[in-house]
Amino acid sequence: MKTRSRFSARRTVAPLATVLLLLPAALLANLKTERFWLENMVTREISGPVLRQTGHRFQIGSQGYVVLDSEPGTVRIAKYPQGDPYGPYDIVESRIIDIGLTAAYNIVNVQKAEVPELPPDLSGLVGVYVKGEKKKEPPPPPAPAPIPMSEWPLRVGVVVEPFHTTDYDWKVGKFAGKKSLDLKSSRLGVRLDWGNGFVQLGHALNGKQSGSITPDLVSIESLRLESGSGFSISGGYLHPFYLADGWDALVGGVAELSSESYDLVARTLVRKETAEETPSDSPDSDSADSETADSKTPAKTTYSYAYANTTSTLDLRELLLTAAAGVQFHEGFWGAYGLFCIDLVSNIKTDGSVTVNGNDLSLEADRSHPIGVEAGAWCYILEQLRADAAVRIGATQLLRLAVSWEW
Repeated sequence: MKTRSRFSARRTVAPLATVLLLLPAALLANLKTERFWLENMVTREISGPVLRQTGHRFQIGSQGYVVLDSEPGTVRIAKYPQGDPYGPYDIVESRIIDIGLTAAYNIVNVQKAEVPELPPDLSGLVGVYVKGEKKKEPPPPPAPAPIPMSEWPLRVGVVVEPFHTTDYDWKVGKFAGKKSLDLKSSRLGVRLDWGNGFVQLGHALNGKQSGSITPDLVSIESLRLESGSGFSISGGYLHPFYLADGWDALVGGVAELSSESYDLVARTLVRKETAEETPSDSPDSDSADSETADSKTPAKTTYSYAYANTTSTLDLRELLLTAAAGVQFHEGFWGAYGLFCIDLVSNIKTDGSVTVNGNDLSLEADRSHPIGVEAGAWCYILEQLRADAAVRIGATQLLRLAVSWEW
C-alpha cells in the first residue's frame, strides 16, 4: 500500500512541475506582441510604429488611428476619433492594407515588441469599438502644431496660363465706349512657393480684344487693341486655420503689377480737301491776254469724307490688390481648395490716344467688376514633383497649370 501511494504521488507531482516550469515562458510569451510600420505605396513615406495592442494610437499625416481588438498575428484599425474598422489584416511583410486613405499602404519591418502599459489618457479607448459600433465618444484630438518657418517646403516651378482674360469698361475722350469688353492674352512664367506664400514672374503674349472699343460716334467705325505683350509680377500669402482633420480655412491676399503694350488699330472718318480751278468767262478769250494767269478765277475747294485705317501704340499698366478667403482639403499626396476673391484696389493707367478730325481722344479703362471665384487642386506625381491646376471666373477668367519641384 505504501508503494502505491508513493507511485501516485509521483504521478501527481510530475505534471505540476511541468506546469510550473512552463508558466514563466507562457507569461513571457503573452508579454510579447507585434510592432510594424506602414509605407505609403505612392510616396514611399514611412509612418509608425504601430503596436498590436488594443487602444494604441498612431497618426498618418493629419489623420489619427486606433488599434482595435484582434486575433494574434492580425490587426484591426479604425480612424480616430470616429470611423468604421478596417481589417483584420495579417501582420506579415509587404501585406497591403486599406485604412481609408487615397493611397494604399503596406506593412513593413515587422518586429516582436514588449507590451507596454496603456497610458491613462488612452485607457478609455479600450473597447470603444465593439462589432463596429461606438460605445462612447472619445475626446477629439488636439489641433496639429503649426509647422515652423524653418521647415516650410520650398518649390520652384513653371506656370502656363493658356488664357488670361480681364473685363474692362472703356472710355474714349469724353465718350463712353464698350463695357465688359474682354482683353485676352496668354501667360508663361516661373513661380517660387515657400510654405503658404508665393512669388510669380510672368510674360504676357498674344494680347488682343474680343471686340471693338468703339463709342457711339459716326467718326469712329472701329477701335481695337491687338498684338499685346508685356510682363507681370505677383506675390501673395494664404494663412491656414485648422478646422478639422484634413480641412483648413484660408485667409490672405495677392498683389500684382502688370505692364503691357498694344497696337491701337483704328478706322476713323477722315476729311479730304480738293482744290479745283475754273476758267474765266471773259469775252476777249481769243486775245493773247486771255492766255495769262489773270484769265482764271480763284481755285474752288471741295471736301470729301472716307474711312481710313491708322495704327498707334497704347500702354496699359495696372496695380491690383486682391483679398481672398476660402477652404482647402488635403490628404496624403493630394489636395483641393476653393477661394472667394475681391479686388480691393485697381489702379489702371493708360497711355495712348486716337486722332479724330484733328483732335486726340485719350483712352481710359476700368475693371468691370471686382468679384471672382477660384478653384484648384494639386497632387504629387513623384515624391518631390508636384502638379497644380486652377480655374478662376469673374473679374478675371483664367486657366493656370503648373509643375514644380519641392525641396
